[in-house]
Amino acid sequence: MTQNPAPRTAQRTIAIELSTMRSGSTLLKALMSAAPDISSLPEVNFTKYQSANALEKIHALCDERIIVLKRPAWFHDASRYPKLPNVPETRHLILTRDVHTNVASLRKMVFRKIEPYLPQGPIDRWLANYWSKSYDSLLSRFPDDGAKNFWVRYEDLVDEPIHWTEKIFAFLGSEHTEGVDSYPPPQDYEWKWGSDDGGEKIQSLKVQANPIPQSSLDILERVKNIPRVAATRRKLGYK
Repeated sequence: MTQNPAPRTAQRTIAIELSTMRSGSTLLKALMSAAPDISSLPEVNFTKYQSANALEKIHALCDERIIVLKRPAWFHDASRYPKLPNVPETRHLILTRDVHTNVASLRKMVFRKIEPYLPQGPIDRWLANYWSKSYDSLLSRFPDDGAKNFWVRYEDLVDEPIHWTEKIFAFLGSEHTEGVDSYPPPQDYEWKWGSDDGGEKIQSLKVQANPIPQSSLDILERVKNIPRVAATRRKLGYK
């Protein structure tokens, strides 16, 4: 929490960060927390806030004026993601990451040490279809209008973090107007593998270049011609 919490009577903004798993959502949330008036929370299952006092419960999570809630799509709810909290109004940050790097990261998350020994084609197609279902759901519900919905690609965020975070701060109405390429460590919790990203790169507290290994490019060759995946990639501007 910040040293200067927002008054409880101040107008507060609830921002929902939407994405697939392993899309870079921890990095995006961390960069936003560099602004003093934006929350730094662990991953929050915002779908559970459905009661009549949901707004009060969300406001109780932190003192910052802008509250960012992150919970990527899970495998079982990809086609109907997301179930938004029962509050009057939210803003939506939608983070995309191209299918091959997303699938490569998902393989490691799901299968851990045995991942290198598993068959490639069937697993890659299954994970690529999860990716496509998740973003098709988001595309149908949250058009990129810059007013209520703001879309950003992970690849662009890493390449030009200062440019994109400046736009995001403006979208959220933050008092912090300058873009950033570094971020503070989390307060009152730790980044942990399985929810937030707990890897070495996020621990560096600075955006780092992310070269794409050949193994990920090989995944792209295996999945890019799946009709649904190809259509989703076109909609998201990936070539």
